[in-house]
Amino acid sequence: MNKREIFSYETDASRLVGKAVKVVFPKTVSEVQNLVKTSDLDIVPRGAGTGFVGGCVPNNSLIIDLNKMNKVLEFNTKGSVYVEAGVSLKELNEKLSQAGFEFPIQPLNFGVSTIGGMIATNAVGGRVNYERIRDWIEEIEFVNGRGELMKTSKSDLMDICGMEGITGVIVGAKLRVVPKIKKTISIFQTEDIEEVLSIVRRLKLERDVNSLDFFSKQVSKMMGLPEKYNLIIEFNSERGKVKGNEYKRIINLRDKVYYFLAKNGYYNSDAPKFFFDKLKEFILYLESNDVPYFGHLGSGIVCAFFRDDEPGKRKDVLEVVKKMKVKFGKYGIGIARKDFIDSFEAKILQRVKLRHDPFGKLNKGKIIRVEGHMFESSKPIGHSKSLEEEKIKPSVGEEISASQIVEEISDENIPEKKMEKFIDEVKKIDEVEVSEEIKEKLKDYEQTFDSELSEEKREKVESIAKNVSKEIINREGFRTRIDDGLDKPSMDFSAKPRGKVSENEQSLIDSIMMNKSREKKEEKNG
Repeated sequence: MNKREIFSYETDASRLVGKAVKVVFPKTVSEVQNLVKTSDLDIVPRGAGTGFVGGCVPNNSLIIDLNKMNKVLEFNTKGSVYVEAGVSLKELNEKLSQAGFEFPIQPLNFGVSTIGGMIATNAVGGRVNYERIRDWIEEIEFVNGRGELMKTSKSDLMDICGMEGITGVIVGAKLRVVPKIKKTISIFQTEDIEEVLSIVRRLKLERDVNSLDFFSKQVSKMMGLPEKYNLIIEFNSERGKVKGNEYKRIINLRDKVYYFLAKNGYYNSDAPKFFFDKLKEFILYLESNDVPYFGHLGSGIVCAFFRDDEPGKRKDVLEVVKKMKVKFGKYGIGIARKDFIDSFEAKILQRVKLRHDPFGKLNKGKIIRVEGHMFESSKPIGHSKSLEEEKIKPSVGEEISASQIVEEISDENIPEKKMEKFIDEVKKIDEVEVSEEIKEKLKDYEQTFDSELSEEKREKVESIAKNVSKEIINREGFRTRIDDGLDKPSMDFSAKPRGKVSENEQSLIDSIMMNKSREKKEEKNG
């Protein structure tokens, strides 16, 4: 790529700006493996670049753009499809539609979202009964930090799903699909927020309700809707009053909400997830502070938006989110939200990263810090120095000799420059073309990170964490390589028992480590 083209890869929808050294476009899994094995640069996997939190912003990095790996390789009419990571959700559903099927996770910017990017952030859709992509994945194929091709089953999905590329480069996945159902919508409009919430509470319980997308008065006006509260209710039936071409028009309008907000200067967003009874409190706070928002009320997510000249307002909203003790439901963690990861979660994530990326080659500086002392002392091919040789500092609450972590990227290297500065630099290369290219990059953004623990569970987990020995985390075992038919084992910490832990303790630890829901297991066990 030429210099002008590389510039477009130095930011994403977050508009944080970094430095890309190289950009490559592999077409095969073996090419991805070779890149990981031989590169001595930080490796940043990239899909559509639609994240609001800087998850694919480079830091003197090699960017692996997976958009050329965009094939649908297998389709089974019993309800599954195998796809490469670079296929977009829109392309996938266009192909599935010809066979009468669809993939049901539908983020609002689904026109550009890639399957690999959605898996990396455990994307959330707006639909009531099809919330998280992890629930629709049968297996994930990825290249780990050693350059090995790995395949993870449903039990280990969260080692890669939701990890934002810090544990592996996703190259393919087997997904469950469903028969396509003819849908209709109804639009409810009112001046009364209590009336909206009352209707949503009832509709959430009805089986044919597909999505409940709520737009504030301010956002409704931007979209060309009446300046009222607008609730778009989508049904998996003929129940809705809006059908046919008018249905398509309204859905298209709904799916362009990010575009309308960006057009009005609202480029920055945060999306906390609430229990239903807390929604009203947060919504009224946003309105009292003139913050535009919309929400996926079926899943309790409210997306608040801010202009560049409103840093104080955004900071105040984030403080309210912290005080309400809720987590984010969309976009992911990336660079921007690392402060929201508590110390216990960070330790678990560090060890998951260590398992799959022992040399620390993948997407450094995202989500968490990494423990320098735990990385393998030997160097992979092409890796100029191990993380043990990089500057490290003690982990909070641990002895230096027992646990150390890699220091955050220095202030001058963190890509937190303003977008205006970035655009000025780009204009020096190409005044007109790049400007238009950047504008194109700023349309329809969304990614996600999953996290949902009640305060009661959190207190229990913190209590358990103080008493459970380190053997619970430092498990050892083996996983078999599947590349080139080889049967050489590589380290994996999932096979051995983790020590004497009660079932309740194990459940709580798993819920943090893998972000898993135990609901299915509980139903199975009666």
